[in-house]
Amino acid sequence: MNKNMISMALEDEEACASAGKRNSRRQLAPLFVYEILKNCSNPRRCLPQSEIIRRLDAYPYALSIERKALGRTLHLLEDADLGIHNSRSGSWYEPHKLCA
Repeated sequence: MNKNMISMALEDEEACASAGKRNSRRQLAPLFVYEILKNCSNPRRCLPQSEIIRRLDAYPYALSIERKALGRTLHLLEDADLGIHNSRSGSWYEPHKLCA
């Protein structure tokens, strides 16, 4: 194998590794969205999708997500009964009230 072939093989390997990292981060999107809503929202302060997308793009998440994918993620979290609520004005986290 000559140097050019080795260099090309290493570049291909690095490209695959970075693509794998992007895919694994994308799989964590529901967790990231849940964390954002839990830490930054409440019933009086709901977050619109644009705000959630902006926070996902920033550090420490560094994840780009489309609006439709975010909508599916929000509905998934709401259906999972994790305290996430959605309305036309935005989404928020409200902890469950335990029965005494």
